[in-house]
Amino acid sequence: MASSNFNPLISIVLPTYNRAGLIMETIKSVQQQTYFNWELLVIDEGSLDNTEELVKQINDERIFFLTLTERINVTATRNEGVSKSRGDFIAFIDSDDLWDSTKLEKQIAAFDQYPDAGFCLTGGYNFKKQGEPLVYFYKQREGIRHDNLLIAFYRSEMAALTPTLIFRKKCLEIISFTTHVEFIMLLASHFTGIILYEPLLFRRLHDSNISSEQWEDREKEGIRLLLKYKKLVPGEVGRNAIFNAYINAGEKHLLYKRNWKAIHRFFNAWLYNPFSLVPIKKITKAILYLFIK
Repeated sequence: MASSNFNPLISIVLPTYNRAGLIMETIKSVQQQTYFNWELLVIDEGSLDNTEELVKQINDERIFFLTLTERINVTATRNEGVSKSRGDFIAFIDSDDLWDSTKLEKQIAAFDQYPDAGFCLTGGYNFKKQGEPLVYFYKQREGIRHDNLLIAFYRSEMAALTPTLIFRKKCLEIISFTTHVEFIMLLASHFTGIILYEPLLFRRLHDSNISSEQWEDREKEGIRLLLKYKKLVPGEVGRNAIFNAYINAGEKHLLYKRNWKAIHRFFNAWLYNPFSLVPIKKITKAILYLFIK
């Protein structure tokens, strides 16, 4: 655990919109933290339900409720929270997710152990019913990694999930806040990072965050980022990551019976490894599926 003289203020940013049915559970998981020196900034994008009423009934001087005049994207909402933060460290939580009660304490202890690290991520799992894990972010569920995590990202060894993240606010003197995955990549490109493999975030799945349309947006954004930052990693690492991303995207499009999109993704994969037979076989399979009713 963190040494007794290392007790920095953590500013936690919680964006929300019409989540009155879930946000109280989320806030409770923050209040139950074994690390006490935090402030919670609830940034409401003009909810039409009774979110504001519920939050303002909470008797905790560490919790602040801010209302935006108009609804903006979640990145801009988080940035608004960051701009109002007072802490030396910044954390994020979504209004439908939960934290393990020891999350903040264990991450601060990791920063105490590795004072050169700029950011820290944790393990976790997806769930639909509370207490029943569906998919874990990492196969490894204990231990710690302190490393250049940009290479880990390209090797699919890092889960870039914002609600697991804590970073030093002074990092913003060097990099700018942007979309969640890209921001974690920027952190990893400038600072060493930490992964605590223990599951400390519990990510709720529901209809609004698992649709195929949202998946396709995430796929395009993921490939865009791999292409944008590939010069920062060894050539083979970058090529393999982009190849695998296109193969995985093609397989997902096949699952949704989007054969021509799948063929396009498999062809792009082939461009990054023309000596591999895998894209050719998958293109052949996708073409055959076009003629199968």
